[in-house]
Amino acid sequence: MRDERGPVAAGLREVVLAVAVLTLATGCIWQPQTLARADIVGTWTEGDTGTLLFKDDGTVVATDLAEFNNDGDKVSECSGTGEWGAYPDDKEAEQVWTTVCDGNPWEFSGSEAHPKMRRSVGDPDNGDYQTLSRK
Repeated sequence: MRDERGPVAAGLREVVLAVAVLTLATGCIWQPQTLARADIVGTWTEGDTGTLLFKDDGTVVATDLAEFNNDGDKVSECSGTGEWGAYPDDKEAEQVWTTVCDGNPWEFSGSEAHPKMRRSVGDPDNGDYQTLSRK
């Protein structure tokens, strides 16, 4: 059957489909995931955004963790030791909180083999995030 909308509409449909497939294939869509406490323990880092080391005793060590202004621009780095916890519970954690550096909760995504965590930075209306991957 012939597409009556013309070649531009048909071409646009193909571009939208290609972008959707590429987005899914590269994991650009954030798909929430839950992690058990044992899966959170370890080192999480990404490029120049710093490192969080979650220990099974409930302590967390931040090393050069990026801090952001309301525009979502990196303005400084934070290092220190604090506590962490998972919620809603240790078996099905959707987020983790820390008492070191910025207190925004981190949420989980990624695959079981390659989990990621992110937190909102700057003005929440801007949709900027800091993302870390588990090493």
